[in-house]
Amino acid sequence: MDSIRFICAIWVACSHGGYPPLTITFDKDNTIEWLINGIYTSLFCGPAAVIIFFLISGFCIHYPYRESWHKKNILPFIMARVTRISAPIICAAVIVKLIGFNTSLFYLLIGWSIVCELSYYVFYPFLRSLINKKTGWLKFLIFSYTPTVLVFWFYPLNLVNYPGVGVYMVVALGLPCWILGLIMSFSIDEQPTNDQVTGISLWCHRIFIFSIAFLCHVFALQEIVGHPFTLNFFAIAAFFWLKKEILFYFNRTPISSLENFGKASYSIYLMHGLPPFLISIFTKDIGPMEKFFSYWIILGMLVLIFYFLVEKPTHILSRYLYRSLYKL
Repeated sequence: MDSIRFICAIWVACSHGGYPPLTITFDKDNTIEWLINGIYTSLFCGPAAVIIFFLISGFCIHYPYRESWHKKNILPFIMARVTRISAPIICAAVIVKLIGFNTSLFYLLIGWSIVCELSYYVFYPFLRSLINKKTGWLKFLIFSYTPTVLVFWFYPLNLVNYPGVGVYMVVALGLPCWILGLIMSFSIDEQPTNDQVTGISLWCHRIFIFSIAFLCHVFALQEIVGHPFTLNFFAIAAFFWLKKEILFYFNRTPISSLENFGKASYSIYLMHGLPPFLISIFTKDIGPMEKFFSYWIILGMLVLIFYFLVEKPTHILSRYLYRSLYKL
């Protein structure tokens, strides 16, 4: 899961300006070069990566509690999870404010998804107290898709951005993606071995999910059908792909470097919008390739500092809070 988080965080960074400028010199008046440039720049669908974050979050939150839940879990759970996610975003928001970065852009880049996550963390303990079995969660999943249907009536079909539906609606819109991750934890228990998943099958699923994300991005960028109308259905395909990933690595060792880098995926996500702004302040007349390398060097330094000074201590604090409050 940490490996997938890391890849998704990098994908989001690429979607917001971190991809190599391989087609920067292409002539947009040339049909072939225009088409190649359009395909290349649509490869990195950041919003789809965020939807995968939601599924992973739902899985990781519910997996420890899928079999049992007690009322004494409620306060420790909420305090620990809210601390874990809110302290880093507050620190990031302070940094954004101090350097003069556009706060509205900061919300559109990452803030909306953090609002969703915080909402789901607060909702979960009460939902978990009411729903005990997989069948109950499946019924709730169907109900949670109501806003997905409503967006077709209340918003223009060419609305590009997922958070474009507004603060409250985006929380409701993203909920089924999170619930899908929660339901996935039951599916893993039902298939506890990786014998059914081959490497070829896994790579077919990876290519398939990438292709769907690419198509969703093309439709959104061309203002044909926006992300609010496609990504919740993309989440269903992502559900089956992630299940394959988990089953494949159930008794296998993942790539250790990706797992280690993945521990800082939240820091990557929070910091990835700042390098272009910092580059524009401190450098002038810099070429596209120099800007690309500068982006990743600056992001690497920001992530390193932020992870060890903010994210990792916050993670330790959240675990301490959970243990302390659970004993009360």
